[in-house]
Amino acid sequence: MLEVKNVSKTFTSGLIRKKKIQAVKNVSFSLESGRTLGIMGNSGCGKTTLSRIILHLIEPDEGQIFINEKRVSGFGKKMEKKDHRKVQMVFQHPGSALDPSKKIQYSLMEPMEIQKLFSEEERRERIEKLLKLTGISPNLLKRYPHEISGGEAQRLVICRSLVLEPQILILDEPTSMLDVSVQASILNLLKELQKELDLSYLFISHDLDVLSWFSDDIAVMKQGEFLEIGKKDSVLLRPQKEYTKQLIQAFSH
Repeated sequence: MLEVKNVSKTFTSGLIRKKKIQAVKNVSFSLESGRTLGIMGNSGCGKTTLSRIILHLIEPDEGQIFINEKRVSGFGKKMEKKDHRKVQMVFQHPGSALDPSKKIQYSLMEPMEIQKLFSEEERRERIEKLLKLTGISPNLLKRYPHEISGGEAQRLVICRSLVLEPQILILDEPTSMLDVSVQASILNLLKELQKELDLSYLFISHDLDVLSWFSDDIAVMKQGEFLEIGKKDSVLLRPQKEYTKQLIQAFSH
């Protein structure tokens, strides 16, 4: 499904004294259809930069990205418009993905209009179907983002990410801003959608309990590198690296 090969990215800061920061260093992994890869690591380890490279929001300095064995982006190649649809993102702050000046219906319609997908009737039918799948009342379509709850906003952002029929969702701390009770409902919804739509997830989280419950495989990231990657029980119960052991111990307290 998704294959990332030897991806690296270095940023340069400073006007007089140039300082180079290697945010992602030679990262490679595969994400199979219908599975979830959780990425754990401290803040600043490169998780978000990696996700932005996969989304083609940032160009890598080196490396290649494949979807269904087709090279879609990476160093020396720009992602085609049709390939943008295959990978979508659910952000940590749901409000940032919804235009505060527009009603909800506009935010759901906009991606399909930009991609010039479907007829007007087909767009409405698709939104109606996704509202049912995500447990959202059609009455919310007439509201503005400030008129809905955090849980409703996150469900709508998930709904919006699905309108382009993606195969892969990148979930960047999708429940960290929500109450515990709402977190559980959103995570269960994502599990149900994964089965229903055969989605693959790249799941970024600081919550070890959530990572353990939600993921099939886990990658441990430090200073831009994947230190170890494997099935969740292998990584969490039998970690090979000292850093992984320390990270698990820190998250457990």
